[in-house]
Amino acid sequence: MDLNKRGTRLAFAIMLFAGALGCHITDTFLAQATVTPTRTPRPTLTPIPSATATQVPTMTATPAPTSTSTRRPATARPPTAKPPPTAAPVNQPTVSTMEYHVNPPTCAHSGDTTIQGTVYLSKSDPSQRYYRAIVALGAPDGSTIYVDPLFTDGNGQYTFVLAAQKSYPGNWGVWLVDPSKKRKSDIGVVTTNDYGPENPAACWSAVVDFWK
Repeated sequence: MDLNKRGTRLAFAIMLFAGALGCHITDTFLAQATVTPTRTPRPTLTPIPSATATQVPTMTATPAPTSTSTRRPATARPPTAKPPPTAAPVNQPTVSTMEYHVNPPTCAHSGDTTIQGTVYLSKSDPSQRYYRAIVALGAPDGSTIYVDPLFTDGNGQYTFVLAAQKSYPGNWGVWLVDPSKKRKSDIGVVTTNDYGPENPAACWSAVVDFWK
């Protein structure tokens, strides 16, 4: 009876031991078979420094330059339109208002220095001569009479002898006057010289005619 109890206890003990051993082996096997995941270490976080508030520089307002009022120049007015230039008139021959007119003087060499001519009453009729016409000799501009005026002869002719048998250079004016010595004709201007007979510009004897 005692042996059976002992046997039963022993068997039970063995069974407990075997069960415990089996559990241990099973745990060991499972522990070896199960791969323990390797924990990846987290990177060490570097603490972010606290943001320091940077002081914004104070903007100093620069005063705007005082604008000196510059006087604007006066606006130039457009030029007044000028009328188109008038064509210059063609020079017309001046018509003398004198009663008598003068022919262009002619000159030649001679033994004496003289001024002579004829006064005609009509330019279209040479036969009509002015008897006792008063002829003056003086300055080329008619401002001065040098000698007493002469009267034309019956043929309406006159002669001023400036120098006998020689040259007598000078500038002369010849014109007609009325009895009060007021000029009533154009002036004939003569320039005498001392050129010799071989020179075509010689002027010793001049001819100055007048006509009405």
